[in-house]
Amino acid sequence: MRRFLLALCPRQWRARYGDEFAALLRDTPLALAAVVDVLRLAMRLHLRARPWLAQIAGAVLATAAMEAAAVRAELTDNILWAPSTPLRALALVAVLTPTAMVVDSAAMRRARLRGDELA
Repeated sequence: MRRFLLALCPRQWRARYGDEFAALLRDTPLALAAVVDVLRLAMRLHLRARPWLAQIAGAVLATAAMEAAAVRAELTDNILWAPSTPLRALALVAVLTPTAMVVDSAAMRRARLRGDELA
C-alpha cells in the first residue's frame, strides 16, 4: 500500500523527494487520515504541475453546480434546455461560462506559444 501511495505522486517529485517520503511512509501508521493526506498531496502536486488540469476540473465543478442550481430552481429538468425566458437564458449562460472560459484560456495559451515560436 505504501508503494502505491508513493507511486501516486508525480515522477519528478518522486525523483527528488521519493526516498525521504518513502521513509516517512514506513514510519507512519497507515491510518485513514494518513492515506487521505497522501491522496490530497498527490492531487495537489499533479494540479500544481498542470495548472490547465485545475482549470478544467474547476470548470467541470462550476458547470455541475450551476446546472444543479438551475434544476433546483425548476428552470430546467436536464442539461440541454432552450433559453425561452430571460431567467432561463441567464441560467444557461451561467452554466456555459466556466467551459467557455477554459476554452478561451487554452486558445490564448496556444496563441502565445505560437507567437513565441515565431519570434
